[in-house]
Amino acid sequence: MRPAPPECVRFVARVHALVGAAMLAALTLLTLATRNLTGIGFGPGAPLAAGLLGAFYGLAAGLVWHGRPPGRALSTLASLLYVLRPPLAAQVRAAMRDPAFVAHFAR
Repeated sequence: MRPAPPECVRFVARVHALVGAAMLAALTLLTLATRNLTGIGFGPGAPLAAGLLGAFYGLAAGLVWHGRPPGRALSTLASLLYVLRPPLAAQVRAAMRDPAFVAHFAR
């Protein structure tokens, strides 16, 4: 059994997983809340795009947690959304620059 990843890896994976879960939860709630409202409608691509974006963040979290090489690239791409929250963005970027984070993907 593999040891648990370093704290910086757990932090980044946890943030990505929570963002992805929030996207999927919002998609579900909006779909349920607006399905019988005729005045409010979403195009067929809106739920698909939101679902794929939530799945992307979940995939990034899983790849980061397990130290797979595409995880670093996906994590960098996923962290672009966090620019809207500067303190969170700074924490995620600092965790991704941590030597333990980089070493986690070198295995």
